[in-house]
Amino acid sequence: MLEKRDSERLPFSHSVRYQQKGSQVFANSIGRDISNTGIGFTADEFFPISTDLIFELRHPKTQDFVKAVGRVVWISVQPHSEKFSVGARFIGPPITL
Repeated sequence: MLEKRDSERLPFSHSVRYQQKGSQVFANSIGRDISNTGIGFTADEFFPISTDLIFELRHPKTQDFVKAVGRVVWISVQPHSEKFSVGARFIGPPITL
């Protein structure tokens, strides 16, 4: 499989809060991996490609609070589950890892 990522992903199995841009409701999730330019996480709901999400999480190294906006670039159903694996690219300033 051809690797399309342009920055290294680090494992990130920590709490992630997210909401659709324009919504007042946050959902809680667990991250899967993170890079300077994006995040992978698990969701209970389906998001169309290009959906903008606001993320709140703790920086994996410093534990500082981070708020970032990301755009869904891929989504897939997890096998034998009603959950989704989601990949989002950060839009705006990258997160420095």
